[in-house]
Amino acid sequence: MILLVAAMDSEVNEILPHLELISSKPYPIYEGQIQSKNVALIITGVGKTNASSALTYLITLYPHAKLIINLGIVGGYKVLLHETYIVCESTYHDVDLTVFNYEKGQIPNFPTIYLPDTNILNKFTNYPRIRLYTGDIFSLKPISNEPYIVDMEGTSLFQVAFRFNYPIISLKIVSDVIGSKEQLNDYQTNEMSLSNRLRNTLIEVMEVL
Repeated sequence: MILLVAAMDSEVNEILPHLELISSKPYPIYEGQIQSKNVALIITGVGKTNASSALTYLITLYPHAKLIINLGIVGGYKVLLHETYIVCESTYHDVDLTVFNYEKGQIPNFPTIYLPDTNILNKFTNYPRIRLYTGDIFSLKPISNEPYIVDMEGTSLFQVAFRFNYPIISLKIVSDVIGSKEQLNDYQTNEMSLSNRLRNTLIEVMEVL
């Protein structure tokens, strides 16, 4: 079983017709096959707490899952609008315990940077790699001078996967570019329109796995 995780149903509404709803509470969970591979998909809701609690719940239902795949839309800086990126490292931008000698973004007893499964990541050479920042903020200002993407769930999923020792990868499509005068308009338009591209990305991924 491969576990699929998305924050919003708008991100996966082109995928849902191919799956069967098996539970609506506490989270919508769907099962089915994509490219002949068994999958279970959960819609977490927005934010770090929703994401981490939902994935923890899902892996209690499917403890023998082979892989977690996070799909979704993201903002980004110095990136291309509508480009698909694969996350090569992930951290928090709204965590700061540096006063206690932790690194910026580090939760005590956890790494600062979370990494996807290297063997699986290396199978995907057609997607550019990029750092993901996560925080409970809709990001309108640059976090770094280097290119990056930013969301409100991803790193919390990496942290859960790290804690429970599950391989994880994350693929994101840029819905809005930080610094653009059209950022909010782009997000509002693309939130509802990128599901088809996410579905195609998922199919491509399943063909490689």
